[in-house]
Amino acid sequence: MKKTIMMLFIMLMSSQFVQAQGTSVHMHRRVADTDMEEVIKREVKYWSKFAESEIEKGNMTFWGVFVRIGGTDLENEPNILIVNGFTDIDKEINWGGIKDMFPDVKMEDMETRHLSTTTDMIVLRDLKNHIQVPGATGDDFNFVRIKYHNVKDLGWHFRFEADKVKPFFKADMDAGKSKRKGWGNAVILEPKSEKFPYKAYSYNLFSRLSDALNPRHKEGTPFPDGFFDEYQKNVAGPDNSRLYRVIKVVNK
Repeated sequence: MKKTIMMLFIMLMSSQFVQAQGTSVHMHRRVADTDMEEVIKREVKYWSKFAESEIEKGNMTFWGVFVRIGGTDLENEPNILIVNGFTDIDKEINWGGIKDMFPDVKMEDMETRHLSTTTDMIVLRDLKNHIQVPGATGDDFNFVRIKYHNVKDLGWHFRFEADKVKPFFKADMDAGKSKRKGWGNAVILEPKSEKFPYKAYSYNLFSRLSDALNPRHKEGTPFPDGFFDEYQKNVAGPDNSRLYRVIKVVNK
């Protein structure tokens, strides 16, 4: 967690999908309350070590596990997010190779799939728009709010974020006025369906839960009048917003 979690969300999506490089996958899972502690223990003790080895080999760029905070249908909604960043999406990872790292541990005592249900898999590509507060460390990135955006014109949306949102947030971060410690965005590549109408993704990083719950600027820096007027015209439906606690991240 000491390493810059900014890399998490940069690697979360990544560079040129058409060249099969830097693709990342969000795996949303549902874990029963009675199994949550065991799942987190296994992910941190075993799978983070496996991810480290795959990163060293150049097969992966990033791995992270996050626990969701809040929600509505708590008995059914996904409450764990696993992020895998791949150097080449066409190069299969030998997940069974974890046995070579822990030869004295049975696979059933390491794997977490039988303790969880995968509800969603989202594939993303980074836009290299990440910003963060000057001098940030891993201690600044303890919570993340992710948003899947439902927009009409994807190109317009990203131009607005690059030309308006990013500079505004960066100025506030540089001036020490923002509760946000980091921000960035990405293109959603899959799925594409009526059940999942979202085309764009963004994230906001925070050091404290209270800031994540109420991200208004510390010193009340207001958005300019009419800042979001044109943005609202491009909205096709509500965002899908989810808040997570950072449990463990490994990256280059």
